[in-house]
Amino acid sequence: MADTQRWTLARGSRDIGRFVQQARRRRGLSQAALADELGLTRQYVSEVEAGAGNLYITRLFEMFDELGIDVRLQERGTGGDR
Repeated sequence: MADTQRWTLARGSRDIGRFVQQARRRRGLSQAALADELGLTRQYVSEVEAGAGNLYITRLFEMFDELGIDVRLQERGTGGDR
C-alpha cells in the first residue's frame, strides 16, 4: 500500500505547485477545468502550479524552517476519507 500513497514534504511554493499540478493531471483535469470548478482564472491555477511565491508564503515557510516544522502534502484516498 505504501507505493500507492502520493505525498511530499513541501519546502516552499514550488513544491506545492508541483504537487498540485501532478494531482490535477492524475485526475485528468486541465488548468481551465480546475479553475472553472473553483471559480478561479486559469492564470491563477497556472501561477500556483509554477510556484509563484509571494511575501506571505515565503515568510510562512521561513517560520516553518526556523521552528522545525515539516509540511506534508498528501492526496486523499478514494475510500471516503474526504
